[in-house]
Amino acid sequence: MGLKYLMKINVPYNTTLFREVAEYVAEASGRPVPVSKPIVGTNIFAHESGIHGDGVLKNPLTYEVFSPEEVGLQRQIVLGKHSGSAAVKAKFSEYLIELTEDEARDMLARVRQASIDLKRSLFDKELILLYEEYQKERR
Repeated sequence: MGLKYLMKINVPYNTTLFREVAEYVAEASGRPVPVSKPIVGTNIFAHESGIHGDGVLKNPLTYEVFSPEEVGLQRQIVLGKHSGSAAVKAKFSEYLIELTEDEARDMLARVRQASIDLKRSLFDKELILLYEEYQKERR
């Protein structure tokens, strides 16, 4: 990727297989691919922070030199104590739930509190449960 983006060299190989090749080598060597491994780590394209998450949603080139799909990965919006309302709206739109600004603000408070209580970011199922609880309380 350095050759392709820093040196502007047209590389003759399929970069979308990088993650798959890294997993193959990791399995063969008995050593897992670290989640923060440059280029192929699963967390390289995970974004949580409010400003960071909002920036990458508006323009991925703000924080990513190349798209995650170019190396066989996907961008992830992670919700936790550092998230912002734009990330909350984007994450829930993945579940086909369109939040209003007020709902996003309310859910953000719940997400942050749950993340602090659990001392980690939230899983998709936990986010859906928080949303269902929120909807029940609003009735």
